[in-house]
Amino acid sequence: MGNDAIKDRGVRGLQVPRKLSLLGGLDPTRSIYQFEDFIGDHIAEDSAIVVNQSGTALTAAAISEAAGFPIEGHGGWITGKTDDVDAEIDEVALGAKPWLNPSALKAGQLVVCEIAFVVPTALTARQYFVGLSDDETEGTATNGALNIASGITISAVAADAAGFIMSSLATDNDAWYSAAAKATVVGTALNLATSSEGPVNIGPAVVDDYTKLRVEVDVLGNCWFYGIVSATGQREVEPTFGDFQAAAITADIVYLPLFTAAPTTTTGVEWDIDYMYGGVVGAA
Repeated sequence: MGNDAIKDRGVRGLQVPRKLSLLGGLDPTRSIYQFEDFIGDHIAEDSAIVVNQSGTALTAAAISEAAGFPIEGHGGWITGKTDDVDAEIDEVALGAKPWLNPSALKAGQLVVCEIAFVVPTALTARQYFVGLSDDETEGTATNGALNIASGITISAVAADAAGFIMSSLATDNDAWYSAAAKATVVGTALNLATSSEGPVNIGPAVVDDYTKLRVEVDVLGNCWFYGIVSATGQREVEPTFGDFQAAAITADIVYLPLFTAAPTTTTGVEWDIDYMYGGVVGAA
């Protein structure tokens, strides 16, 4: 697919709680997905979720019926709070190791990552990354797979990643920026709160507003970015198209969905996640 492609070609009406239909009968080689709704306490078990809290977390990651505000509907939540040390990071990965390979896609298929969450308490002194990365654990003092330490300049800890950044150190300190890195070479951050390429802007971030962000990738590493920040607090809200970046990541390596939070000063950062989804969708 070339650069002349229609930019907004995302998955329409993705219903993450609904099992994907596998073409040609039950053939797991044709489609794959993982959906974590945080209903069961999978954190302490051998599960699809890997949580890394560097330093000494102020709140250990845990399933919570009180997380998410206002009440968002059915489904569970996971919550936590980072250490109060600059750049000590909390990472929540969907998968023990990366497992989604864009180069293995068939015609018409996309790798999809969608994560729904709220930013609780405050928007200051923090960085979040939400999207696809090539490593489940970027490690201590990293600020996330992709981050912004000043202006709109992307810093890449991951060699390859695509997703959304919110950074208190960015030019617009409450905006969601689309961002990608390919073999450590970073792209251009787009402020989706003011300059979305779609029908409406995405964001800015608002404390306790339900937020749903999605990245789609095709066989060439082209990336589509979708999102919504909804004051209505309903998990059924549908993300809208915001940005397209051509050949933005390396196609022939594996990725996993990743959510990270890190402080930019000596104040811990809270986070509440409703669900995480990753998979291959579309015709096989």
